[in-house]
Amino acid sequence: MFATRQRAGHIARKLPRAARSYASEAHGHHKAAEVNESFGKGSIATIAVFFGEVLFYQLIPKKGEDSSVTNLINKYLSRKEDWEETNALHTKAMEQAGYDRNLFENTSHKHRFVDVAYPEALQSHAARNIQAGHLLKLDHVVEHYKQKHLENEERKAKKLAEQKE
Repeated sequence: MFATRQRAGHIARKLPRAARSYASEAHGHHKAAEVNESFGKGSIATIAVFFGEVLFYQLIPKKGEDSSVTNLINKYLSRKEDWEETNALHTKAMEQAGYDRNLFENTSHKHRFVDVAYPEALQSHAARNIQAGHLLKLDHVVEHYKQKHLENEERKAKKLAEQKE
């Protein structure tokens, strides 16, 4: 089978071939064809790779320096020192808040005014279509709870004084 292939190839090479003729050249008008030639994709890619390598080697950090990519990553990462500083500030603020609360809680309560919640809660409803004289005055209720609070504070103060003795 190999011999027949060789023989067929040999015969095909010896056959005469017809020459091509172009009709546009046959009339005697021999004007040069206008061709828009460009550099092509391969040459543009080669130039781009060259300038890319130059830029890459310009951006490589010198010995002992950090790269710009590493600096960018470290800029957005949280560091241990940052957390320590934040926690120290938070602890200081909590200690100050505790001190302030202790200061206000352990002062004299005789002149402290305590609301029930707010007196209007007893009459909370829409403020429309209210007849004249319909709303109650709650000053006596507020005064009652204020007196109760003062009595409770005096009782607590006496109890603490007895415990200290």
